[in-house]
Amino acid sequence: MMNKKGLGTLLLTGALLVSANTSVFAAQVPTVGTGTEDNGATVSVTKNFEFAEGISTPQVTFNFSVTKVTQDAPDATITGIAYTKDEAAGDVKGGKYTISKDSQIAFGTFPHAGMYEYKVTETNEGVEGITYSTTEYTLRVYVANKADGSTYIKTITAEDNHTKKDKVLFTNTYVKNGGSETPDSGSKALKIEKQTTGDLADKTKKFTFKLTLTKAATANETTVTGKIGTREVEFTYGQEREFELSDKEALVFENLPAGTRYVVTEVGVKDGYVPTVNVIENGVENPEKKGNDNDDLTSVKDGERSNLVGEKENKVVFVNDFSDDNVPITGIIENNMPFILLIGVGVSAFGVLAAAKKRKKSEA
Repeated sequence: MMNKKGLGTLLLTGALLVSANTSVFAAQVPTVGTGTEDNGATVSVTKNFEFAEGISTPQVTFNFSVTKVTQDAPDATITGIAYTKDEAAGDVKGGKYTISKDSQIAFGTFPHAGMYEYKVTETNEGVEGITYSTTEYTLRVYVANKADGSTYIKTITAEDNHTKKDKVLFTNTYVKNGGSETPDSGSKALKIEKQTTGDLADKTKKFTFKLTLTKAATANETTVTGKIGTREVEFTYGQEREFELSDKEALVFENLPAGTRYVVTEVGVKDGYVPTVNVIENGVENPEKKGNDNDDLTSVKDGERSNLVGEKENKVVFVNDFSDDNVPITGIIENNMPFILLIGVGVSAFGVLAAAKKRKKSEA
């Protein structure tokens, strides 16, 4: 049988272990709010609103619901988080903007000390292009007694899917089709067009192009489909693909997320056609670029690595000119050398034959 001294030692050891474990648990469990008797704990909802480059901030308000689970818990409210049209979005990081804002939850008067539980969710307002968060947080508010007999909020914890969190965070993504802010673009997100000019231009000639599309930071698709006339052409993001266009033909993308980046290149061929390219990038016209008939010509502005598909007009026009001014005499001779040689051989043969006949007549 254990004596009193042994029992006391055992109880003291157990109490120390419980105290130590409680301290470790308290240190490991993240909280979203910690307070004192003078300044009770508070908690805010954080909103991360994300959208790709090439899109301006839309006007939208995000609302939230705070529902009490504990029967005698006081009501809690939260003011919606609003964004205004064309609001400054800061810098682009990873191909997208992120605007973060907070709104504090206001609790009523707690009737007594204890733990009070709430559920916090976001309201789906159904705004087009916005993906709403379906996260549901369990909020536990720990209310303690003050020395004067009143109460204060000592600690607040938040849990999502049985995992403790260090903040109540809701993230929303906004996506928009390229060119959607330019009605007269004919609902085209991106148009790549070929034109030929000049009195010697062959209007049926096919020109070869290479296109690489880079997915918008907020997009999920792996492929996208464009059309040349009625023919569909599928492109895989990140992979270069060739296509051909003749005069007045165009590769058109009707559905391409704003924030997509691209590089389109006309393959150089020594054929006498002098190319230029004009690019409208998210409604802004870039300086015209002029190439030559032997080298590749890219749509990308000098000093940049790619073009951007934005919410405004996006268009690329390659114009190839073939005229007398672009074809020097040396070029004509070079391009037609086989025929010139053939004619030369024929003339020489005729001359030899004529000389032979003349010689025969002389001998006769």
